[in-house]
Amino acid sequence: MIYFQSKKRYDPVLFFVLIIIFLICFCSSSFSSTLTKGFSAPTFTLETIGKGTVNLKDFKEKQALLVLYFYSPNSEDSLKGIGELDKYFKNHLTEEKYEILLVNTQKNLGEEDIALIKKYLDDNEIIFPVLLDEQNEVGKLYNVEKLPTAIFLDKNLLVKRVYPGFTSAQQTLIFQYVSYLLGSTEKKILKKDKEDKELPACCRPKSLNL
Repeated sequence: MIYFQSKKRYDPVLFFVLIIIFLICFCSSSFSSTLTKGFSAPTFTLETIGKGTVNLKDFKEKQALLVLYFYSPNSEDSLKGIGELDKYFKNHLTEEKYEILLVNTQKNLGEEDIALIKKYLDDNEIIFPVLLDEQNEVGKLYNVEKLPTAIFLDKNLLVKRVYPGFTSAQQTLIFQYVSYLLGSTEKKILKKDKEDKELPACCRPKSLNL
């Protein structure tokens, strides 16, 4: 007895529907990524060290560059990154075209922890606002998996760049990009001023208040 094996037929309509579903799922996952260049940064509100609050929406169209710097005070790399950011912007002319928000991800902050953060900022003359993300809600919102992470937003709060780790190897390229974006140039220090800065604090000439 001869059996004829029937050929399987694929329904073209079903195949087309499956392709559409795949594309929708792929595009949705891509568009929902908060770290995708060119997409709107998720908004949030966080308390600051000064017991005030900061809403991301308040920074829209206020500056050419907004940096969200996610860090932990327990991470040496995080603190080094803050120092490098502070050093760059202090040494370059930017005409206040930027804003940097330090997003502290440390959990269960007590009064002693807050005091240590304030002391670090004061000792290093850092004026960047510190936002408290104790529950890591904003960190999860931005898919931050490595500390420190710097996220650059433009004036419309669209994602421009994401730098997980913010390593020293990255920083040269990062600051070259910032210089290009903001049109910033390194400040020229007069020879006398440079010599004065190299002197111990006790021996520096006191400026006159006129």
